[in-house]
Amino acid sequence: MSRLLPLLLLLPLAGWAQQSDLKQAGVCSRCHVVSVLEWQISAHVAAGTACIQCHGPSEAHVANERNEVSPDRIPRGPAAAGLCMTCHTAGCPTTQKTADCVSCHSPHTLTSPEQIQTFQGDRAAHPIHAEVERLERFKEATARAEELAANQDWAAARAAFEEALEIRPQDPSTLARIRFCERRLDPAIEGFEIVGEEFDPASGLPTHVRAAPLGYEMRLAPAGSFDMGSDELPDAQPVHTVRLDAFYLGAREVTQAEWRAVMGANPSARQGDDLPVDSVSWEDAQQFIAQVNERVPGGGFRLPTEAEWEYAARASGGLFKDFELSRYAWYRENSQIEPAAADGFLRIENFGSQPVGGKEPNRWGFFDMHGNVWEWTSSLFRPYVYDASDGRESPTAEGQRVLRGGGFADAAFLLDPALRHPERPTRRYRWNGLRLARSIPSK
Repeated sequence: MSRLLPLLLLLPLAGWAQQSDLKQAGVCSRCHVVSVLEWQISAHVAAGTACIQCHGPSEAHVANERNEVSPDRIPRGPAAAGLCMTCHTAGCPTTQKTADCVSCHSPHTLTSPEQIQTFQGDRAAHPIHAEVERLERFKEATARAEELAANQDWAAARAAFEEALEIRPQDPSTLARIRFCERRLDPAIEGFEIVGEEFDPASGLPTHVRAAPLGYEMRLAPAGSFDMGSDELPDAQPVHTVRLDAFYLGAREVTQAEWRAVMGANPSARQGDDLPVDSVSWEDAQQFIAQVNERVPGGGFRLPTEAEWEYAARASGGLFKDFELSRYAWYRENSQIEPAAADGFLRIENFGSQPVGGKEPNRWGFFDMHGNVWEWTSSLFRPYVYDASDGRESPTAEGQRVLRGGGFADAAFLLDPALRHPERPTRRYRWNGLRLARSIPSK
């Protein structure tokens, strides 16, 4: 606490701490507020030394979020001194000591309490003053750039953000704003026709597109993070935070007309051009996607990962148990197509899929994320928490694949967006279909 109090006294002078510093600290800043505040007044920021350099990626700790898994490394005492020596090879610049660094310094600021008190009395005398001035200039430059962007002067805004980038090279938020301006200057995406005039305010990407020449409409799922899983479903535990880049996802499930236009045949048990294609296996879906990628310039179409699928499904907002489900979904309560047998028993044949887009879309414009047909994802079925970027999403990997969303004959609880259903990739069932995803093509 003796070190914390002088730090708290600094807070009125800390207006120069920028959002980009928090991004450099990463998700650690969500919980470890004081440690990150300490780090922000140190030379560590300018040197690019962030939490991960000392504590490791700590992916399991970040994903768990319930303090059940420790960070990869928690250096204390002599171990902390060892980390200090990786940069300060000649010892402490003031005392030349090579051990017991934390007896004088906070491990996050490398600034002693005495130095902080000097800073309070004579701000200009402290070495960090130059950094403060640089950040103030950066703040002014980005404010000018944002004003130009607000006026939709994209070329001038890009030039202004580039000037800000000269003050803070490689600043991630400024690089993102430059990419935003470039997207607005040239919004075209190979293989897509832009529908409407709505653009994502964060990325500059069009929110509604159509894959030419197929006519398949897709919506943007903007970059963000969400809590994936459910405490109430054993296969969906533990709940963990997943961060996703922006991607495009089919506004509707692939229809039988779209499947037949590509594959030349319709395998569905219940026929109808505007009904979702059904009775397709995961391997069938891969063949369909290969054909789509040959026809659409730029290709890149695929199945969504289960994380992407759940992220898009949760755009309806609120908790699943609070949904007025019949507004969004075709399921057992509203998709009966044949009367029950004389004994009153309802069989699968008494229910059927319904035309796509017949219910309300969710907040991002996706229809039928709950019900109608189960949707194949690219993901292998494996316990949480796993890293979806480790290559195991490859189409050649062996194992069961995950279906999401529930189907037309299912009870409401099976339509929970967190529910995971594993299935062999060769199985063809009348309640299984798909929708397409596409990563953002590079310019």
